[in-house]
Amino acid sequence: MAIKRIMTSNFKSFNDLDIQLGKFNVLIGANASGKSNFIRIFEFLRDIENYGLDNAISLQGGIEYLRNIKIGSSDNFSLEVICDIPHGRFAFASTRRNLPKIRAYEEIYRFAIKFTNRRPYFEIAEDKLIQKCKFVRFERHRQGPAKTEELGSGVITFSRVDGRIKVDLDLPQGIRLDERDIIPRFFIERKLPRRALLAEAPFFFLSELGDVFSNISIYNFDPRQSQKATPITGKAELEEDGRNLAIVLKNVIA
Repeated sequence: MAIKRIMTSNFKSFNDLDIQLGKFNVLIGANASGKSNFIRIFEFLRDIENYGLDNAISLQGGIEYLRNIKIGSSDNFSLEVICDIPHGRFAFASTRRNLPKIRAYEEIYRFAIKFTNRRPYFEIAEDKLIQKCKFVRFERHRQGPAKTEELGSGVITFSRVDGRIKVDLDLPQGIRLDERDIIPRFFIERKLPRRALLAEAPFFFLSELGDVFSNISIYNFDPRQSQKATPITGKAELEEDGRNLAIVLKNVIA
């Protein structure tokens, strides 16, 4: 699974940004051209998933350092991430029998923050997860492999409405489902925290984006570290400043 497109508005030095990403990307630019702020987008997504929106904003320096200084609070901050899921897992929340399985092949997560004059100086203006899915029915046989029947493609949209999760279904012809078949009733009835995003909600297990966001790694190699003697032992996981790069490469090659 990979992030293939990022769009953001009113974020740090960016008025509007729309970037298409490939499997391997190189970022080149002059000093103060926005390279570091682009990396901050990934850092922000990771911190939202791991620590929550309030803490993620604080780790960016606060609301005043999150938004573009020229735009200020006049426009909303927004962020949209589109991910491909080439090998998505089949899933279904309902226990009803003979329902088709669902596999998301693309996920879109979009949220926006409106700035206010009262503490904590922001509120959630939009919060939405869109899953483009394929619907499949499996027929199991005592002998031989299961037979697979593709029923078509559709879209499942999870939105934050009045503090609760709303599910909208655009289904292939002939498929009858409702929101209780997609997401457990507990999550539909549960009131979401006022300043918490869908990405923080327990129901996000239905999306693979949670794993993508939480596992984002950001490294800032210190050139001085490469001049030091390489230790024999150390962490197998790469340090953020690259101090144990030689050990990690040794383990990879081995």
